[in-house]
Amino acid sequence: MRDLPIFGSFDLVWAIDDAVNYLLEVEELAMALEGMRANMAPGALLLFDVNTLLAYRTFCAETVRVEQGGRRLIWRGQVAVDAPPGSICEAVLEEEGGAIEPHLHRQRHFPEADVRGALKCAGLNCLAVYGLHTDGILKQPMDEEIHTKTVYIAGL
Repeated sequence: MRDLPIFGSFDLVWAIDDAVNYLLEVEELAMALEGMRANMAPGALLLFDVNTLLAYRTFCAETVRVEQGGRRLIWRGQVAVDAPPGSICEAVLEEEGGAIEPHLHRQRHFPEADVRGALKCAGLNCLAVYGLHTDGILKQPMDEEIHTKTVYIAGL
């Protein structure tokens, strides 16, 4: 994402469901957004989301076991329930019995001010910010303590 090639000129560019969360520095976020901008047609929109503090302080702080088809996967959140804004947040996904290697998930919380700064550095204008929770309904204003995702819509 930090070195996104030009695939074409699109009316809508989107990066949802954790893609941006794996970037660990604001500078990396700006680089990814610059690559997305380079693939936007005139008048196009960019839509992306980032996890909120609520998402990191809850799901990424818990241990969750899921069993299906005779396999048991375990998500072991390693985030403090009071993680501060801008934290690097980690969790490990593993299979009970060790049939697959554990996978470390390392993500960063991006506060709204950091995202807006990265958008500006990438030459994009923030058009709207929405909060999203498990009900799937976009709402304004976004609230880090109520919503699990922040959804951004940007344009040239």
